[in-house]
Amino acid sequence: MSFADLLASFIGRTIEVYFTSNPPYVGQLISVDDCIFTVQINNTYYYSPPVIVTIVADQVDYIRVVA
Repeated sequence: MSFADLLASFIGRTIEVYFTSNPPYVGQLISVDDCIFTVQINNTYYYSPPVIVTIVADQVDYIRVVA
């Protein structure tokens, strides 16, 4: 089982994505491809609609599944 296959089993759940030099993203896992995945996050600075973020899997230190 690859990382993408494992991560795909958590689509629709809330995850935290941690990086070495950037603050973590917290949001709902939307989709997973071989080397990228998308997360819907809420904009914490303004009252605006959620934002879809595309993340390259190689840039991630670890992922925590929250719910």
